[in-house]
Amino acid sequence: MALPLILTLSIPAHNTPLPTSRAKYQAVLPDAYYDQLATCETGGNWAHSTKSYTGGLGIHRGTWRNWSDTPSATGKTPKQQIQVADAIAFKSHINPDGRKVWRVGPWGWGCLKGQKHLQDFICQSRHTLVVRWKRNCGKVHKNGN
Repeated sequence: MALPLILTLSIPAHNTPLPTSRAKYQAVLPDAYYDQLATCETGGNWAHSTKSYTGGLGIHRGTWRNWSDTPSATGKTPKQQIQVADAIAFKSHINPDGRKVWRVGPWGWGCLKGQKHLQDFICQSRHTLVVRWKRNCGKVHKNGN
């Protein structure tokens, strides 16, 4: 009786596959990543607005202005906010004044620190825009951050 229990306990658990649907936001990473990131950053409040941060993903207002044609995320849908977030993370652009604004990668969110479930979305992604940023995956997981 004890042997089957010991054998069962000694078999390593398989990692649960992460949700991969992109149907809701049609973004770079799966919908569940953005929902969980918003929950961590602002309690899932897509209308979040403070003096310094805007939107459900808690984007700094100055950063929002660099990547959007509006001063804040006010009135933007979650999908529109995620489009701006993806541009910040994965796409460079030239401002009308000729200044280049560089992409920053997906690791800039404060909530990623210590949130392995959020880090896993990046580390397990096969999206071409994410692959170049996966070099941080080994460091992040080894340090437990």
